[in-house]
Amino acid sequence: MDMTLNSYKINRAIVALCVIAFALTSLVQADDLVTEYSGAYAGDLVWEDVVTMSGDVLILEGGSLTIRPGTQVNVFPAEGTKIDPEYLSSQTELLVRGKLEILGTATAPVRFVLIERNDLEEIAWSGITLDRASQSRILHAQLERADIAIRCVASSPEIKRNRITNSRYGIVAQQKSHPKILDNLLADGEGGIFCWKGSNPYLFGNVIKGHDEEAVFVDAESRPRFDRNTISGNAIGLALYPRDLLLDDIAVTDNLENVRFLGRQGEDVGE
Repeated sequence: MDMTLNSYKINRAIVALCVIAFALTSLVQADDLVTEYSGAYAGDLVWEDVVTMSGDVLILEGGSLTIRPGTQVNVFPAEGTKIDPEYLSSQTELLVRGKLEILGTATAPVRFVLIERNDLEEIAWSGITLDRASQSRILHAQLERADIAIRCVASSPEIKRNRITNSRYGIVAQQKSHPKILDNLLADGEGGIFCWKGSNPYLFGNVIKGHDEEAVFVDAESRPRFDRNTISGNAIGLALYPRDLLLDDIAVTDNLENVRFLGRQGEDVGE
């Protein structure tokens, strides 16, 4: 009788443990299935392995997005998307008003990969916009075929060792953005780096080549600092309103036009 009772108790314990294990496994599996993102997010979000942007993603003020090394972000090129009325692009975009940490490495970059379809245009998504974002980093990311690959609006991130190709514009700093733009490759787009509306980025060690328009454009209100950049094979190397910038123009070579001064010093220009 005692042996039967003990066996019964043991069996019940085993069943209970199996139920707990199944429940825990289900929770892990359910969490693993959350790989598609679209809409607005507060709090701290982490992307790793393979995730999909099925539409616009907005990181709200106070929130954060961390993208770990080696992550592949599949971008679904949706038409008709819009997070906020002030951004008029109908294409898929990642908009950050909190903090963005893209933490790729040389051996494990973060890749933004377009989901192809037959009718897809060459410029297929909007890109990344930091809008009055907290201090952020974009390291070792690979971006292609964006309208503006990285746009800084009153934001000053570190943008380092990224590969930006075949985009309409590579990096745009506007509205008093002062990013550090370091050791990036920007190639084969319409324009490379643009400085607008009182933006003073530090440009160090970048390679900017193969653009149909300006490799670097600077309006009358901006004062970027140039340091050992290589600018070649573009229609225009430097298109500048200011006449008083310190230039390392020895490495601005083999463009159809290496340096073009625009308008008059102090003349206002729009975006």
